[in-house]
Amino acid sequence: MHGINAVLTGGSAATVYAAHVYSSEDADFVLTNDEPLADIVEALASIGFERDGKSRMFVHPETNFSLDFPRGPLAIGGDYVHETATLTRGDLTLRILHVTDCVRDRLAHFYHWGDYTALGAAVGVAAAKIADVDIELLRSWSAREQSLEKFAEFERRLSDGSLASGG
Repeated sequence: MHGINAVLTGGSAATVYAAHVYSSEDADFVLTNDEPLADIVEALASIGFERDGKSRMFVHPETNFSLDFPRGPLAIGGDYVHETATLTRGDLTLRILHVTDCVRDRLAHFYHWGDYTALGAAVGVAAAKIADVDIELLRSWSAREQSLEKFAEFERRLSDGSLASGG
């Protein structure tokens, strides 16, 4: 309708893949065509969302759920993301990180900021969608991110089913 292209990322993508493990109260969309913020404001106003100050966050008076549009390009760690998944329900389509990239995104938060909640989300998504997760890609990416020790923690929790978020 408004022609805006964005990809669902972050914790909200993890929620889509593993809602039983992780729940986010905001949706992070990275714009794929760097649309002007004025276009986003107009599109979201049509469904009742308003810009929260001068940020790229949008709120609605009838929900605690917010929308955020972090600046692109779409990347995880040092890797640009060029391919995404598509989920469809009826005539609605959602572009979202592939499962493996969703796990990498959550692991990046663990690797770089020590976010154990993000580690729990990464383990939860990987456990729920294990057939769709490329563990070797995660391992080689973790090596490039100089985080193999932390990757070992992810693998340990994945193998023993430990979703606890404590450090």
